[in-house]
Amino acid sequence: MEKKDKDKISLKATRSILMIAFVGYHMMGAKIFQILETDVHEELKNSTLEAKAALMKNYANITPEELEIFLQKLTFSVQKGINPVGNGSRIISWDFKNSFFFVESTLYTIGYGTLVPRSPSGQIFCVFYAFLGIPLTIIFLNFVSRAISRPFTRFGKHLQNKGIKERKIKIYTLLFFLVMGLLIFILLPPLIFINMEGWNYKEGLYFAFITLSTIGFGDYVVGVNPTKKYPLIYQLIIILWCVTGLTWIALLFDLFTKILENTERKLTLIPSKMLSQKESLLSMKSSLHFWSSLDDQMKSTSQHSSEK
Repeated sequence: MEKKDKDKISLKATRSILMIAFVGYHMMGAKIFQILETDVHEELKNSTLEAKAALMKNYANITPEELEIFLQKLTFSVQKGINPVGNGSRIISWDFKNSFFFVESTLYTIGYGTLVPRSPSGQIFCVFYAFLGIPLTIIFLNFVSRAISRPFTRFGKHLQNKGIKERKIKIYTLLFFLVMGLLIFILLPPLIFINMEGWNYKEGLYFAFITLSTIGFGDYVVGVNPTKKYPLIYQLIIILWCVTGLTWIALLFDLFTKILENTERKLTLIPSKMLSQKESLLSMKSSLHFWSSLDDQMKSTSQHSSEK
């Protein structure tokens, strides 16, 4: 077996191990968060619904102090992911699906904030889990970036075989990378969100960019509406879109950064070049002045000797 074949087998084995470790780490974290947070979340949900029921019974005679206490409880509950509308059926629970979604948003550093660990044990576990998981995610996304860049590399080689100049190849490859990425990860996904989430196109477009850029405000989140039943294929598409989209936009931002750095470097070199040219002109003038004065002196000396 040749060395190249061994390297290919080794690379495939490394990718498989990384994929298994990455998925396993997600599933382990989702299950642990589900165990740690379910009881605490249920207690908070029940206390919120009880406070709401007590308000409904005594709303005619409620005092300003009691109303203030209720509003504080309500604000706290909403901040912890409890939606008090209805009879509790619209409250996001820590089931495995939502726990997995929380793990994904944590490891990708999106951090929507719609579902957060409330128990002390869950919060401590989240610190160590993210501390180990984020580097693993970076390594995994690095492998994904190689897979994403492969078609664009082939596109560049195809243009090269046609005899196109290197500068034009870079421009065409960049345009292909930009247009395809915008189409697949930014412009088309909102059409899916319109059907599955009930948003309009602008909201879907806004969510797509805010998510993939890891800003993650949390005002729009997919797959967490308790009143909707999401098919498994939709959830898998969201995961795949998130992984590949994050990689694409990271490559795009890195490319823009390099372009700006090169531009800054060129702009910095312009004054130094102008200064160098100015110095060379001054040097030439000084040299010309020296030789001119030397020539005058020689002429003067010659005239003086001839007079004698």
